[in-house]
Amino acid sequence: MKNLKILIAVLGFTIFCVQGTFAQTEDSTKEKVYSTTVSKSPAKVKEALKKYSDFTISDVATFTKKKDGNIYKVKVTKRNWSHFLLINEDGKIIGIDDGEHSVVAK
Repeated sequence: MKNLKILIAVLGFTIFCVQGTFAQTEDSTKEKVYSTTVSKSPAKVKEALKKYSDFTISDVATFTKKKDGNIYKVKVTKRNWSHFLLINEDGKIIGIDDGEHSVVAK
């Protein structure tokens, strides 16, 4: 009976210690985000933003490099509401991110 209690204690301690090795690992698929401005972005991206002329368009933009081209993220604001537009290099708006929900076209 004493050996059984020792065995259970050792197994419990081992399982408790092994959990830490599986906790959080660094995500190697994380994309690098580059900073830029709307004025330095491609002409087709600027052309796509003209459709949002009634919005206040931030000059700060970011982009991530994907295998099929760069994806630009630009903040647009209208009164109290703001969201981010995701635009590819071809000027196509591929998604909208409002901070809570992200809608990306396939």
